[in-house]
Amino acid sequence: MSEWLPVIIIGFAIALVLGPVMWLKPNQRDSRLADLRGRAAKAGITVQIQTLPAALGEGNAAVYYYRWDDRKRLQIGWALQRQRITHEMNFAGNWDWSNSVKAPQAAWQYLHQLLDSLPSGCCAIIATDVGLGVQWQENGGVKAFSQLSDSLAEYTPLIEEAVRRASPIKLSED
Repeated sequence: MSEWLPVIIIGFAIALVLGPVMWLKPNQRDSRLADLRGRAAKAGITVQIQTLPAALGEGNAAVYYYRWDDRKRLQIGWALQRQRITHEMNFAGNWDWSNSVKAPQAAWQYLHQLLDSLPSGCCAIIATDVGLGVQWQENGGVKAFSQLSDSLAEYTPLIEEAVRRASPIKLSED
């Protein structure tokens, strides 16, 4: 027994050192998210974490913002959010406006095209002073990120120009 005591003590000491190190090591999900967000930064896309739309429950998801070319004279403050059900009164299928401000009608055709081009897991399109953002639950990996990035790069300038030309439309207060 006495000859095993040093081996047990050394094994215990190694476990004490390696345990916290392994605990600090990022898991596979964290590594994947760091990779996606690093790719976003290289593509000039800003990532912010925001709460999910109310229709989707509690929790957070990342918003990938493609910056406006010129933030001046833009009609912002509108957001399209995924809804629980598809309804003909919604903007498009299960997408509808989240507040009393809609995007200018001149941008609607591009918003429909953007919605059609987004990967699954997208739950909101948001226009803020940062840029045009898509809230995404970051599933689908690099392929889905490329699809999201390409869609934002293609449609943000078109939506920006349409929004710049028009004034906001208020939803009726029912």
